[in-house]
Amino acid sequence: ATRQVAAFLVPTATLAPSEAQHVPGTKTEAVPTSGQHWSAASGAATVAIGAHVGLALALYARGARGSTTRCAAEGKEVATKYVESATDQRLFEQVYTDYTAEYLKGPMYWHEDKLMGVLPQYPGEPIYMDNKLTSNVVGNLKTFSSNELAFLAFLFFGIGLYGNLMFNVYDPQWIQVATGNDFNVSYIVESFFLPISFFFHIACYIQRKNGK
Repeated sequence: ATRQVAAFLVPTATLAPSEAQHVPGTKTEAVPTSGQHWSAASGAATVAIGAHVGLALALYARGARGSTTRCAAEGKEVATKYVESATDQRLFEQVYTDYTAEYLKGPMYWHEDKLMGVLPQYPGEPIYMDNKLTSNVVGNLKTFSSNELAFLAFLFFGIGLYGNLMFNVYDPQWIQVATGNDFNVSYIVESFFLPISFFFHIACYIQRKNGK
């Protein structure tokens, strides 16, 4: 069995002395023992098996490298594909608007409207955008939200209505003056809150339209 394995793995392996033909007249050499045959066959088998295992490992490593390269190439191709989202679009518009506003304010951009001193629309503070009024119309109130402006509109409306009713109906001040007394100044001050509440109401509407 050992000789058959050796012959299969190493075709050039020599035959056993018992299978060799005896030639008359030749000098007969010493016949190797069975232990020597086993050692030679084992060494040859080990070399052949090692060669096959090494070849298999080399082919496996090559295939693994090829699959890794293909996966990396596919991943790179997917990473380069970009789809602009709504957030990225708004960010681009905001950055572009800020950059343009700063450029218009600087000395590198000259226009005859800059010589007037007072512009209908200051650079970076447009009054109209997308055919609607911006928060710049309300002036200093542009930092207030629509809810805050609504609260102020109701508050000033109530105070102004109270002052007017007290001055003219519930505590008539003209009669007080006719009888030689003075006006109640608090009614006069409170009555001015009524027209101010109207401006708060308009500012609230504009801020609500701008999503603030």
